[in-house]
Amino acid sequence: MGQINLEGLGAVQETLIIPLAMRALDLKSKRPILGDERAARLYEEITYSDKKFAPKKSPSYYGCLKRAGYMDGELIRYARELHAQGKPFVTVNAGCGLDTRGERIAGATYGAAHYDVDFPNVIELRQRLLGESATALGSDLLEGDWLARLASEITPETQVLITIEGVFAYFTLEQIQLLLEHLHHYFAGRCVLVFDALSSFWAGRSKMHDTLKHMEATFVGGIDSEVDILRLLPQAQFERKKAVVDLMAEVWWVAHLMQLTKKMRESTQIFTFRL
Repeated sequence: MGQINLEGLGAVQETLIIPLAMRALDLKSKRPILGDERAARLYEEITYSDKKFAPKKSPSYYGCLKRAGYMDGELIRYARELHAQGKPFVTVNAGCGLDTRGERIAGATYGAAHYDVDFPNVIELRQRLLGESATALGSDLLEGDWLARLASEITPETQVLITIEGVFAYFTLEQIQLLLEHLHHYFAGRCVLVFDALSSFWAGRSKMHDTLKHMEATFVGGIDSEVDILRLLPQAQFERKKAVVDLMAEVWWVAHLMQLTKKMRESTQIFTFRL
């Protein structure tokens, strides 16, 4: 099979190249942060214009890698908790792109089913590259069909652990609210949601972003704190949050300087909620 050109997937869909390329670059490092071998192999099977995006060790490089590892860890945290309680659960990577989260966490989720969700053309691409089918759901996240299918495939007692990574920055607050309401409608009282969100300050500055500035997609939504989410869905229960810059500081000295400025430190945060 020849290389697959990602251009033409759609403005937002094409951004899946960013985390994939960063993970491939990471594997070439002397000290990999995430160490995602499957991502590196996938990256060799696709092409994309280096005028739009070429991976380098920029702030987004460290942010993508540490964000992914933290979100993996959050799913594993709740998987262990639910397993200890004897409760069934599934994990879901919504807006998955070409992420291999299901493989990365498989050894720590006790055989639970893992679902990947993205636009139909992205899921088709995943199936061509990864051979997935049974638990890959092709849908716009804002439509309810994927949630209806997921709900139909699990029992009413099954807990749902969902990550939404690198997505909300492309959603308006109204769209985020719609998705949260859909999730609450289908899985109220049994859903944990882990997502990252760009601050409102940086959401309006897409062309200053180190990876997005030459791409067609733009940021449109910003979340500054858990209060913003509670305004959108008052029934949500805030669990915790983590500034991505704080995670970056674990592996990159420059991030310590970024921590000194509130706008930089809180530029992207990862939130965990129960719905």
